[in-house]
Amino acid sequence: MASTFSTNSKLELVTTGEKAGLWGTITNTNLQILEQLSTGYLSSAQLASGDLTLSLDQGATSNGKNLYIKLTGTLGANRSITIPDSSERIIIFEDATTRGSSALYTITVKTVSGSGVVLPIGSTSLVYSDGTNVSLGLQNKGYVTLDSGTITTYTSVDGDQIFANTTSNPITVTLPASPSEGDSVKIGDGGDWDTHNLTVARNGSNMEGNADNFILDLKGVIVEFVYEDATDGWQVYSYTGLGGGITIQEEGSNVGTAVTTLNFYGSSVTAAVTSGIASVTISGSGGGGGSADLLESMLFT
Repeated sequence: MASTFSTNSKLELVTTGEKAGLWGTITNTNLQILEQLSTGYLSSAQLASGDLTLSLDQGATSNGKNLYIKLTGTLGANRSITIPDSSERIIIFEDATTRGSSALYTITVKTVSGSGVVLPIGSTSLVYSDGTNVSLGLQNKGYVTLDSGTITTYTSVDGDQIFANTTSNPITVTLPASPSEGDSVKIGDGGDWDTHNLTVARNGSNMEGNADNFILDLKGVIVEFVYEDATDGWQVYSYTGLGGGITIQEEGSNVGTAVTTLNFYGSSVTAAVTSGIASVTISGSGGGGGSADLLESMLFT
């Protein structure tokens, strides 16, 4: 009777009484496969020229059996990495690619039939396949740098940490579509948000319970968007340091007053309405530590 092969690792399973004189070779190969599964490192998985298909060869080592895969190359289009169906696998991916210059391309890890997950730029991500689809396990987040001289729009993914420089032009960052509870995107002022605004597009989900985008006119600040649920949508948290006042307002809101509960440390808060647009300004005077921390985000109704 011919050998069979294990489902997940494709180890050769020899039938009793078969393969006389070959047990040593088969056993050594199986041990090599187990070593690759537990410690294997693929140092350069090139994505410059196209997508990557990981293989699970029967009774042999292969690229899809490595535990750790480093992704490299300069992308010229969106790329996908495909794991075979019907195999349960855990793989760590390190994104060392260049995602492009005028556009930032995506990398999706998926099975043949599944939708998969998108890897944040510069991240190291542990993903697992249940044989049908790929999900994200642990992740060490990377950083995305947006320079408005070349990039003015960007669609973020869960886990993104973004530095956005609006010195040349305004930038629009679109939040992920169909987010799950706990998904987060963090955006930091990479320069001159007070000169050119940064718009955060809600992409179909509410923002603090409202169906409005956010316009950020901030200096020296980091804003984090954390998804809660379908009703409240994205919750917004901000941290600001020295450098004068900041303003956060809803895009296009035509309201007479700003209604919210604000909790700040070491800052002076003022609210104003100009041409029907409500805004809240927080001076960055910073008692003690020289900074103002926004603990609850702004909601205008």
